[in-house]
Amino acid sequence: MFNKFKPKEEITIEQFFSLEYLNTFVIAAETKKLNITSEIVYLSHSAVSVQIKKLEQQIGVKLFIRNKDTLTLTKQGEILLEHAKVMLDSNSLAFHSLQNQHLSKNISLGIPTDYSNSFITTIYPSLREKLPNFHFSFSCSRSRVIRKQIEEGKIDFAIVAMELQYPDDVLLWEEPLYWVSSKDFDIERKNSLPIALFSDDCIVNTYTLYCLKRAKIDHEIVFTSTMSENIESAVKNGLAVSLLPASSITEDMRLISKDFLNCPFTLKVGCTWGNTLDSKTLDKIIPVIKNTMHQN
Repeated sequence: MFNKFKPKEEITIEQFFSLEYLNTFVIAAETKKLNITSEIVYLSHSAVSVQIKKLEQQIGVKLFIRNKDTLTLTKQGEILLEHAKVMLDSNSLAFHSLQNQHLSKNISLGIPTDYSNSFITTIYPSLREKLPNFHFSFSCSRSRVIRKQIEEGKIDFAIVAMELQYPDDVLLWEEPLYWVSSKDFDIERKNSLPIALFSDDCIVNTYTLYCLKRAKIDHEIVFTSTMSENIESAVKNGLAVSLLPASSITEDMRLISKDFLNCPFTLKVGCTWGNTLDSKTLDKIIPVIKNTMHQN
């Protein structure tokens, strides 16, 4: 009795490339030297030659023209090189994707002091929800301090106040800056305008002093603090006026007339990072922060 099903064509091992041989071939094609290739793949000179020869026998074409110590790709070799790189990249991607599927990645974050509360209550919950395999640690400080920590490798990723000298920062959000006082503060009765100022190095300080100099207003710094909450309290209680971002202004404050004192700047908040993070990780973190801030 005849079998009505046509037998499958027998598949032999020769129809499949060895990834090890392909890797050796690619390195040989790029270095053009057998001796250098042998050092890179930790094989003897003869073993490298055997692997390349087996590839040539398998597909029935010459892959290299050998001129003394130099290897030159044939046209068939150039074709195989193009496909070999794709196959090796695909293999590497599959391996690392499976290997890292259940592994968490530790990332240290730098957060500006004035935005620490917003980060804890809004951004961090979103990061934890969207990126469950990441473990985050935090450090709060001034943006300029955080930038130094990035350079020193102490922090992987940071939210910072953007400045012109750092053109590679990625914008996350932007908010206006306003001069504010308490609701019962009488500016006209002040011979010298009392100012509440941050006591450390921050960009809002730079903007504050610029505005005062530009307006040529007599002033006196009567209150300093590293904490935004303290500056806000000094304003609310009529002790001083201050330049604050829109997110820090509350109902018990009053905007000072722009005709009297104006700020031409906005506070742009962006992100920066060190060389410890790859583009795939950044592509996961940055959109989460942006979307969270835009929704709030």
